[in-house]
Amino acid sequence: MNSIRDNINDEFIKVIAQQNQMHVLPDSTKVWMESGSSIKYTKAFNKKREVWLEGNSFFEVYKHEGSFFQVHINKAFIEVKGTCFQIKQTNAEKNEITLFHGKIEFNVESTGEKIIMSPSQKVMYNPNNAQTLVENVMDINWKDGRYNFKETPLSQLISIVNQIYQSNIILEGKFTKQPSFTGSIRYDETLDDVIDKLCFSLNLTYKKQNRKIVIYN
Repeated sequence: MNSIRDNINDEFIKVIAQQNQMHVLPDSTKVWMESGSSIKYTKAFNKKREVWLEGNSFFEVYKHEGSFFQVHINKAFIEVKGTCFQIKQTNAEKNEITLFHGKIEFNVESTGEKIIMSPSQKVMYNPNNAQTLVENVMDINWKDGRYNFKETPLSQLISIVNQIYQSNIILEGKFTKQPSFTGSIRYDETLDDVIDKLCFSLNLTYKKQNRKIVIYN
């Protein structure tokens, strides 16, 4: 079974992911949930589009004219129309919201702070002290559960993979012409699977040294 669907009372439905999976909400919004994460929403969802999230998920929000979509996390919420973004709740002190396309508004409940996010921006938020930090990130093409790449130079691709997986991959060796990658990475692929795919596709080799991964030709 991929998930547990629980009618927790007369008003709410809760979905708990038993493995990485995609769940479609009643308004056609797609949620890619990591294993162990959960979402809760009302049975009257199409009247008021609100979701309560625990864990990590991607959202592709279906656009409804005149209807906002809200995602509630720890002491904050995100308000959107039609857009694609990711939420990571790593621990009690670190929440990350990354916007791929569209526009969202990040709201801190305790202080009333509002941050209007643009594509390729990330907000880092500490629920314990309500501190926020906005960073620009590399532009990533995300659609239907995949990161998509077209003739992306290897050095840029490594930077993106490091960004996605919070890894430490470095490139060594001499290239007369730096290879480029065309293909996709599924949201549920492990870092090891991604490294194997890239090295096989580009005829490269890698080794692990302490906490870093070295790719070379």
